[in-house]
Amino acid sequence: MKCAIGEQLACVNLIAHGWPTVNVNSTIDNFKGIDLLCQHKIDSNEIIGIQVKTTFRGENASITIGMNCMQASNLEYLKKSITGPWVFVHVKELVPLKANFYILTAKQMIDLVYGLHHWYLYAWERRPCTESLKKAPAGISIAHIKGKQDVSRFSETHFNNPMHGIDTLDRWDNIWMKE
Repeated sequence: MKCAIGEQLACVNLIAHGWPTVNVNSTIDNFKGIDLLCQHKIDSNEIIGIQVKTTFRGENASITIGMNCMQASNLEYLKKSITGPWVFVHVKELVPLKANFYILTAKQMIDLVYGLHHWYLYAWERRPCTESLKKAPAGISIAHIKGKQDVSRFSETHFNNPMHGIDTLDRWDNIWMKE
């Protein structure tokens, strides 16, 4: 139910921008790789698949992204899997409704996911990466989307966040950004 709220809110915002949008999950349950199909203009042939993730938790809570940590640290896998923009819906209150929307291009998403998980698996603790760690669900947080730099508690390493200094809040134009 919570995912549906975020998908519908994103859909309404896209339509409000003049971009006809349909929720794929209303026809095919949990369609792989995309949640929404969006048309650039009513008479345009340009259509893009959009992934939507919704959270009701704080900015530092992890939002799972549909892959494991090993996949998230494999750049080739990410380039094949992340082909369109992602919308992160951060619902702060349901009644009255208060939500923030963070819109990342495919490249921003790939750079963030790869950088964070490669650092987490291979530099965070500077110890061998275990099989169970590789298979753990991959996730990012709103704080990471907002550019948070992480520092290891166990070593001198830090995560040099590629989103640092980049504002994605309500950047609906990122939906159509070509990279």
